[in-house]
This record gives sequence, structure tokens and C-alpha cells, in this order.
Amino acid sequence: MRKELKWAACALILAALLSLDAFVTWQVAEDRLSAAQTASAAMPVEAVDPLDQFRLEREQLRAREQAQLNDIVYSEKSDAQTVARAQERLMSLYSRAEQETALEGILQGRGFEGALVSVGERSANVLVRAQSVTQRESAVILELVMRETGLTGGNVKIIPVK
Repeated sequence: MRKELKWAACALILAALLSLDAFVTWQVAEDRLSAAQTASAAMPVEAVDPLDQFRLEREQLRAREQAQLNDIVYSEKSDAQTVARAQERLMSLYSRAEQETALEGILQGRGFEGALVSVGERSANVLVRAQSVTQRESAVILELVMRETGLTGGNVKIIPVK
């Protein structure tokens, strides 16, 4: 019984932390959206950077998904199995976001300014600001992504974006 109480307390603390993080992530995404909309209203349409736009959309989508999962976790109508699946999904989202952030930082350190990484369950896309990517650059990017994510090379796409 005592063990169950400890696990329940840990689960409650984790859920509270996840909820707070989701709210903060959602608020940051909303603030960035507002800033992007203000900036894009003043800019010609072609001036919007596709990588920045994709990054913003990724954050907004993730924030909405986190909010929906938190609604499931905190709903009195959710059964234990549904709550557990929602918590697992939240942890997966956090893990992928962490991988994306780490990879983007490493790629920036390697000279790929503004690189954007999108990690899915079975694949990853790396958008690199370049006209083209050499074989050597592709090999470096591929090795980094494979090491960080555990994905195989065939599941990693490297896409140059100008």
C-alpha cells in the first residue's frame, strides 16, 4: 500500500510538472505566433523565412498536442489505462523535442546556421539552409542524427532549403 502511495504521488508530481511545462510551451508558442503575425504583417509575403515558419508551426502543433494530452490526464472521465497512454505520449513528445533541440544546437555548432530538425517516431527530417549539401556534409549530419535518435540512415532525410 505504501509503495502504491509513493507511485501515485510521483505520478501526480510528474503530471503537474508536465501540465506546467505544456502551459509554458503553449504560452511561448502563442507569444511567438503573435510576434510572427505582427512581423509578417509588416513584411512582404516572400520575406517570411520558411525554416522559421516551420519551426513556429512545429511549436504550435506540439503545444496543442500537449494541451490535449494534459486534458486527458487530468480528466476525471479518463480511466487509468488512457491516462497512462497519454502520459507515455507526453514523455515521447518531450523526448523528441529534446532530440530536436540537441541536434539543432550541434548542427549550428558545426556551421549549419538555422538548421531545423523534426524527429518523428520512425523518421527524422533535417532542413539545412543551403543551396545543396555535399556528400561529406550529408555524412556528418546523418551520423549525428543516427547517434542522437537511434534511427537508421534510410529513415533520415536531409533537405537543403535556400
